[in-house]
Amino acid sequence: MTGTQVVGAAEWRQRASIDVPLRHPHRQDLLHDQWQRGLGHLAHIRQLRLPADRTRGVHRTRVERRLVGEVAVSRQFSDPIEGISGSGSTDGRADLVAVHVIRSGSLRIEDTGRRADLGPGTLCIRDLHTYWQFAYTAPTDCRVLVLPRSGLLDHLYGTRLPALTVAPATAPESRLFLAHLDAAWSLAGRLGPEATHAAGEAMAVLLTGLIRTRAPVAVPPPSLRTAAVAYADSRLRDPDLTPAAIARALNVSVRTLHRAFADGESVMAHVRRRRLEGARRELGLPGGPFTVADIAARWQFADPSHFRRAYRGAYGQSPRRPGERST
Repeated sequence: MTGTQVVGAAEWRQRASIDVPLRHPHRQDLLHDQWQRGLGHLAHIRQLRLPADRTRGVHRTRVERRLVGEVAVSRQFSDPIEGISGSGSTDGRADLVAVHVIRSGSLRIEDTGRRADLGPGTLCIRDLHTYWQFAYTAPTDCRVLVLPRSGLLDHLYGTRLPALTVAPATAPESRLFLAHLDAAWSLAGRLGPEATHAAGEAMAVLLTGLIRTRAPVAVPPPSLRTAAVAYADSRLRDPDLTPAAIARALNVSVRTLHRAFADGESVMAHVRRRRLEGARRELGLPGGPFTVADIAARWQFADPSHFRRAYRGAYGQSPRRPGERST
């Protein structure tokens, strides 16, 4: 195996050539070693192996990878190979999305609920929060992109990110994306940092345009703030109500959520105000066994003194039950 890296200021280009004799007694170990030495650790690949039924000749993989902003773009040729990608969870271990553009050959992908056999002229986008079994079932020439999942969520707004999106490479949205990909690939080493970052961001935007044409809109962009407010208001007593929890429920990134509140009070300022309003209503109810401290705790103010300060700042007086003296 020969692997070379052309390293600039941002280690923007890598090349790897992998050759594994299929009769080698430790061919799987040899494959893993050559992948590691040629391309390093690939966070989204959980398992990689040579097919058991191929025992003659030499397995060949050729990869050239360039970094465009936060998007790793590869041109790959591979003889048949298989494995598992993704994390099977939402804990951030593989917080990535993979894109394949098949030029020749065949890629088979499947999870527990679906299977797709992708041939030449096909583009697919996979959410790597799902475990995927994959296999190049024939010698395959393709382009592969791996990018942060958050980069798509920032632009999808209320459209849910499907586990799998498949489109013909001839679709208008695909052609627009591929034209930009070709330009970014050819210019990758000559762009400055800002232009390189913008080129990567543009890839994410164009991919979300493709996804949005093929996925139902769960929350239209203009109503993102409205949806976030409704979700927060329905869970004001939940101790785990955070921007991350709200963003996760609406299938957007935390940054996108904060952007929706940029022209007014922040999302957590809204939550605090609504919690104070709820506490004030309960304080005004006659009777009942709850003290001011009890009501503060019910509305997620763990520190009674903090609750009193916030209440006094909002309403100009200390919180009290009917019949109590204001302090």
